[in-house]
Amino acid sequence: MMRSLVLLARRPARFDGLSCCLVLMMLASVGCHHPKAVRGADTPGLDYQAMGTGLDRRDLSQMLRENLDVMKNSRVYTQWNSEQRPPVSVLPIQNETSEHIDSALGALLTEIETQLVNTAPVRVVSMESQKGMMEEIQRQQHSQGAFDPTQVASWGKQLGARYVITGKVFSTDERTPNARRVQYYLFIRVISVETGEVMFQNQAAVTKAII
Repeated sequence: MMRSLVLLARRPARFDGLSCCLVLMMLASVGCHHPKAVRGADTPGLDYQAMGTGLDRRDLSQMLRENLDVMKNSRVYTQWNSEQRPPVSVLPIQNETSEHIDSALGALLTEIETQLVNTAPVRVVSMESQKGMMEEIQRQQHSQGAFDPTQVASWGKQLGARYVITGKVFSTDERTPNARRVQYYLFIRVISVETGEVMFQNQAAVTKAII
């Protein structure tokens, strides 16, 4: 292409107008990139590439996996084994970040339930049939920013659960003139409905950056 541009530059002056147009068209065709729709299954690595500093499905799944791996080796699993599959309920995950990820956190709640059903010595009591209670929990999350422990126990009793799992996502954001780093944390806690005791607590983190 560079040779073509050189040849155009050497043509007689009477073609200057046409030459300029052709040069501009060539440069535009080289520099322009037109986005197109793609499917993850047809684009290797698409689901693993960061598109920005926001949380994505891979980030949330990674943090959840780390938390659940720690939970499997904790005393709460030992307790659950001794109780022969006690009923457990998962409360909505709190969003303490500036990201609009409510739908992603809804999917994360379902993923937690799925992991418990398939791998934990418990019976999962889903909140899907308790729409009113779920709305009340989400209202308290947005208005108070935290759960009242006595209220958590009350919800657990209404659900018929012996343990409830709560969680939240929060972040720290740092910027310089030419870079940005955001660190995200997923915090998971297991609470005994009967005693209010925290039986398990852990957090996992991921970092996203533009550098």
